[in-house]
Parts: sequence; C-alpha cells; structure tokens
Amino acid sequence: MTSKTTYRHTVQISEIDFSLRATIVSMIGYILDIAGADADKKGFGIKKLGSENRSWVISRMALDLYRLPNRYETVEIATWVNDYGRLLTTRNFTAADENGSSILAAVTQWAMIDLSTRRPLDLRYVDEYNRHLCIEQTPINNPIKIAAINSQETIVHKITYSDIDFNRHVNSLRYFMLMIDTLPIEFLSNTNPVHIEVNFLHEAQYGDTLTAGYEQRGTKSLFEIKNSSGTVICRASIEWKAETTWKN
Repeated sequence: MTSKTTYRHTVQISEIDFSLRATIVSMIGYILDIAGADADKKGFGIKKLGSENRSWVISRMALDLYRLPNRYETVEIATWVNDYGRLLTTRNFTAADENGSSILAAVTQWAMIDLSTRRPLDLRYVDEYNRHLCIEQTPINNPIKIAAINSQETIVHKITYSDIDFNRHVNSLRYFMLMIDTLPIEFLSNTNPVHIEVNFLHEAQYGDTLTAGYEQRGTKSLFEIKNSSGTVICRASIEWKAETTWKN
C-alpha cells in the first residue's frame, strides 16, 4: 500500500481563454498528464508498457469543478489508485489552490490494451498495483453510463496528424475540443462548468471523419461523437451554472 502523490502545476497563457482562466480542456489535460507521469513513476506507465507492446487507454471520467484557476496560478493536484479489477482500474484526483481551497475532484477508469490486438488485458497480473494501491476512497461518485442523444447542432472534423497520440489513435483531448466547439460562444461566456461525465467507447484513427453532435437539456449539455460509419466513439455530459453562481 502507498499514499497519494502530489504534483504542482502553474497555469500558462496557452491554457487560458478570454476569461483569463484555465479552459475545461486544459484542466482535463492536467489530469491525463499527471495520470501518465504518476504511472511511470510507480513502474506501470508507458515507459515500461511500451517495451511490452502494451498501453493505457481511458474508459470513463467523472469530474467536479469548483472553480477554474486563473492565469499563472499554481495548483496542487493529488492522485492515487484505489481499486482495480480484471479490466479496469480506478485513478482518483483532487486539486487545491495555494490556500488549500478545492478546485476539482475527479475519478477516472482505465484499461490496459495489447497494441497489436487493440484488446484489453487482465489487470490482475500487474504486480506493481499491489504495492501502489492507496486505501483512500474516491472523492466523488464513479463515472456513469451516458445514453444516446438527439443532436441539435453538429460539426464535422477530418482526423489529421495533429489529432493522433502515442497510441496511434485520436488524443482524448481532441474529443473535448470538438465537443466544446459545438457550443455558442455566448453560452461559454456566461456559464461555468460544474460537473463533467465522459464515456470513451471506441477508438478513432487517422483518416477517419468525426461528427460531433450537441443537445441541450436544461442545465446540461450532452455530446456524442461518431465516426464516418456511424459508430459512437465518445459521449459526454457537462452541467453548467451561471457565471454569478461560481464558487470562489
């Protein structure tokens, strides 16, 4: 057993928008980067798995956002793995500002795949997990399954070189960029994200064409990304509150 590991990050100009705060995509990027760095540090990351023709892929995510940090603000992000089964492992995150006030809490679920077959592997045989599990519970509820939507708006994107990551499929952050880009800028100017759910369902690869659909249901924006054959690649939900209700 082990304890949480904490990482520090300072918000850069390239990670903010017109609000002068970190974007949703940047915040999710912090989480994904730290997941990779921490796994490498503890002996079950890409540095080791790459030599064995294996890799990690994210399956689901749930994220509570209490506020978005400002430009040049430094945040401390803690992460720990508290559970794993045959196919999925659960990695958790909390983040706080320099005064100790909470910024976010997140739960992510990951699968390990064989890069030749693209099929998931049995995690019960990853010995490093037994040494690095942390008994602390998840900070929020586990991610949920997201149902199909009725798209009100869509955008189309052809997958190119810059969309592809080290696993030779579309980088997870690209999906978030596509989804956010379906929203009117006036909406993004007057609301704040407070809860995000994401289901990663299939891989998207170079040369394919993605269609991102968006539906608004009350305070929730629902998203669905399909490839050119109609296969659903990713679904997500973002709950919003008005700018004036943002928690400081």
